[in-house]
Amino acid sequence: MNIWHTHLFDGRKRNLILVAVIILSLAIYFLVSIYILPNLYVRIPKPSPAPVISNTNISVPKIHLGKTFYFGVTAENAGDNADIQIISVAFPNLTRIHGNIYIRESDFTQKPLFVNIGDKVGSGYTGLENILYAKYPSIEAFSRPWHSKDIHHIKFEIKPSSAGKFVIYLKAIALPHADDLAHYPQNGIKDYQNEFVKVYAIEVSV
Repeated sequence: MNIWHTHLFDGRKRNLILVAVIILSLAIYFLVSIYILPNLYVRIPKPSPAPVISNTNISVPKIHLGKTFYFGVTAENAGDNADIQIISVAFPNLTRIHGNIYIRESDFTQKPLFVNIGDKVGSGYTGLENILYAKYPSIEAFSRPWHSKDIHHIKFEIKPSSAGKFVIYLKAIALPHADDLAHYPQNGIKDYQNEFVKVYAIEVSV
């Protein structure tokens, strides 16, 4: 075999080896990305935040119509770090927040969100996957992120608009929503969003 044929054979051999290496590399890449990494991800324990309302305070048990009262909430995360944790305070007796609800104190990291009647909201602890329209006003105070053991406070001044029993719905939700620990309370009555709420009430007289 002459030198030219020897070089040609060596060149073809190198090309075949190169192609084989590329094919093998691609096969390994797809094997790792499609099978190995997803399985490893599934096996990694997912964070499990646990929102808790550790304290609430209503300034008076009853008031006269036209007067105000204070409602304070202390919340914490008793579980793993949460990407976001929301404290929702709703007012089924009101038709609007403006002129009736005032935030007097808050140390949450984000600006509270005001939800008005007719606004789009999520339901069933699924975020905005299941859309409903708000039936009454509420305020959502939240921190992003909310680290484990962190505590936040908010205080409202509330002016009822009618006599009778004035009701407040309180709940807390953490994301990621890995299990039942990611919402508070875990039992009781459910609101129109199909989520459990804790109920507070005072008497409003004329």
